[in-house]
Amino acid sequence: MKKLKLLIIGLFLSLIITGCSDVSTVKDGTLNFDNSITVGEAFDKYSYFSDTDWKDFETSNGRKIVQVTGEFNENYIKKMGWTKQFEKASLIVQFKINKDDTFEIAAIGLEATDLKGKTKKVDLGQGMSNRQLNSMLKELYNDKPLS
Repeated sequence: MKKLKLLIIGLFLSLIITGCSDVSTVKDGTLNFDNSITVGEAFDKYSYFSDTDWKDFETSNGRKIVQVTGEFNENYIKKMGWTKQFEKASLIVQFKINKDDTFEIAAIGLEATDLKGKTKKVDLGQGMSNRQLNSMLKELYNDKPLS
């Protein structure tokens, strides 16, 4: 009986330790421009997303990345006038995890599937300044359509 209790305690502690993932670090964290809600709350409760998907991975050089993909809902696609161009569209944001367990935005882009089923990706980070990217994320945080 004592061994069973120790086994259960060991399994429980193992679950607690492994539950602290990089995804949790980002989802439970905040961005400098708005500490009133977490990154997870902002993305998961954004009314223009029908779904959000969180995953983490490591690059070939060992950099830890957390990626959130928010699929825009039909209302947003209509509001943006994309219905004649795209079947679906998603916002993809990648956060890099720093050695001190802080994080920062590493990449941001759009992925859209046209009416013929062909998927196109656009890297928004290439054509936008940090100020513009922050402005766009502030719109998401304020539950406004992205411009």
